[in-house]
Amino acid sequence: MYPFLKNKYVMLFIALLAVSSSAWVVRLLPDLSSTTIAFWRMFLASIMAFTVSYKTILTFVPNKKILVAGLFLGFHFALFFRSVQLTSIAEAALLGTISPVFTEIYSLLFQKKSFSLRVFFGLFLALFGAFILINQSSFSSTSTTGNLLAVLCSIAMAAVLLIGKDVRKKVGLFEYSRWIFLYASVCLFIISYFENVSVLEFQNKDFGWFVFLAAIPTMVGHNIFYFLVKSLSATTVAAVPLGEPVISSIGAFFFFGEPVDAFVFFGGFITLLGVYFVIKYGD
Repeated sequence: MYPFLKNKYVMLFIALLAVSSSAWVVRLLPDLSSTTIAFWRMFLASIMAFTVSYKTILTFVPNKKILVAGLFLGFHFALFFRSVQLTSIAEAALLGTISPVFTEIYSLLFQKKSFSLRVFFGLFLALFGAFILINQSSFSSTSTTGNLLAVLCSIAMAAVLLIGKDVRKKVGLFEYSRWIFLYASVCLFIISYFENVSVLEFQNKDFGWFVFLAAIPTMVGHNIFYFLVKSLSATTVAAVPLGEPVISSIGAFFFFGEPVDAFVFFGGFITLLGVYFVIKYGD
């Protein structure tokens, strides 16, 4: 009925639009713990995924790899949402989407991938641009911490995609995503305990945003990524969210009046150029 949806790259673009909205929602909920937001996003998404795939609830048993991927996904969202609260949306979105750098580093170190000078140059540029952003941010006094958390959330997402690439060879989409979302929510619940934060402390009006985060960025955005990682490389799929900083920054400018200063523009350009090299010559 919708033949254009059969195009993998059209689907990746739809996923990009979906995931780009999450940073705006976090900015709309400044009084909530980032862990609370992330927990409800994952928990509600797992309920939605279980509902869609109810026929196989009793026949599919998740393995340890899915558990590990879920834990990394939980850390990814906890780190990203906290980053958005501490730094600008532009910086958080940019540094939170450089996971292709880390999937490529993993491939070079542990999968015996052949060395490429152009890929090495791309890695250097990406990390140098990230270094500029982390050290020169002027958004707020907490920007450096926020930017470091965004880099860590990229490392966590790289782990999710690398594990997902392996698991999805034999596991169906919703059998995979329903458990990875549930494990992520358990991880976030445990994090909230150590942070002394109650995930039940929120206003009724906030719950609608939790549902939005679960339905659009997660069920639409992330599920497309997990669907396509079966047939595309982890680096290619990880590269798609690199468009998120552009979309998120435009929205942040119009919705919240957040400017993009010269260092963010310069550092972001260098980072994106480096990741482009990684994707083009490393896939």
